[in-house]
Amino acid sequence: MKLHRLTALSLSAAMALTVAGCGLQSEPAATTTAAPAETEAAETEAAKAEAETEAAEPAADDPERPEAVTPEDWEAMKQEPAFGTELNYLFNGGACVSAKYLAEELGYYQEYGINATYLQGGSVVDTVGTGKCMWGTDHIATMLVPVTNGVNMTFVCGAHIGCKSIFVPADSDIQTVEDLRGKTIAIHDGIGASDQNICYRLLDEYGIDPTTEVEFLNIEDNAATVAAMENGEVDATIFSDYFVLANYRDDMRMICSITHSPEFQDEACCVTAMNKDFLAENPVHAKYIVKAIKRAGQYARLHSEDAVQLMYDTDKMTGKYEDQLEFWDTLHFGLSDAFTEQSLREIAEDYLRLGIITKQDLTADQVMEMAWTEVCPDEEIEGLTVGDPVEPENAVVPIQQKGEEA
Repeated sequence: MKLHRLTALSLSAAMALTVAGCGLQSEPAATTTAAPAETEAAETEAAKAEAETEAAEPAADDPERPEAVTPEDWEAMKQEPAFGTELNYLFNGGACVSAKYLAEELGYYQEYGINATYLQGGSVVDTVGTGKCMWGTDHIATMLVPVTNGVNMTFVCGAHIGCKSIFVPADSDIQTVEDLRGKTIAIHDGIGASDQNICYRLLDEYGIDPTTEVEFLNIEDNAATVAAMENGEVDATIFSDYFVLANYRDDMRMICSITHSPEFQDEACCVTAMNKDFLAENPVHAKYIVKAIKRAGQYARLHSEDAVQLMYDTDKMTGKYEDQLEFWDTLHFGLSDAFTEQSLREIAEDYLRLGIITKQDLTADQVMEMAWTEVCPDEEIEGLTVGDPVEPENAVVPIQQKGEEA
């Protein structure tokens, strides 16, 4: 049996060799070579995966990046026109507009890689509106109407409450706001400017029509105003609280105030404005500038003794230290965005109703669109507290006054 099987196998092998010798070859074994299109697709997918892996890996950090600026923001700042340039802001001295100056002196701008330095002279409307300075601080009463008339700036953060009041001589028969009906009130910066605008709202709050029930007399010089009060030419005047506190503490009496009257504790007096073109072209720079100013506002409120001393040390403040500090502590520096926006809307509505904003076809919403831009939300600033004397609607950060725990 075994012999038969071996013989059969030998015959099969011989036949296979014979067929091969006649040129009849068997088919080759199948291969796994891919088509060209399949190969190209695989290579594309591999390259894509490699690119995604590289993108996921963080780029080497710029050694010049300030620690307080995120890598993403630093790269964005480097693409903005303001990067590496000296940026000017307006500062003419004094307590009310000091936070933006303190931000420079305390090194806050520098922490964010911003080279900021102040210029003196001129108004915020003239310098910031034209781009000579990139930001500045002043009364809403000074800047809101020009903004609605097309001046190229917008408000980016609140500064403080108050700073001005209506006063009468200490021995005057005028005891209340209502007693101002039919009286003459001195203002100091012209008809239609901030003094008159503030008086309009003060009087209106207590039911007096400022357009018909009082008379305004513009007197440019404070000393001349005091003389006019003494000789009876005017019955009352609007003055800076500090001016009276430092010079006429016992000789004048406050009748109503955007600083002290309870009805005005819920609104900002002064705000920081920024040039619109600068903001549009340099949004990341603008964010860090506002962050620096807000931090400086908090410092001014919580460390007022040191802040006032710094102002003296750099020749930006005169008079008695005690008087300046007393005034400084009434201002509640460092207001929240919610507080500032809420009060700005109320002021806009009043200005439209009283005819202070002359473009009567505007609505309060349109005024807000022109005048208010939230550049750096409060909640994005670690550890920020604010000085709002009245908690606003939609508050997002804690209020902390001097001497209080956060």
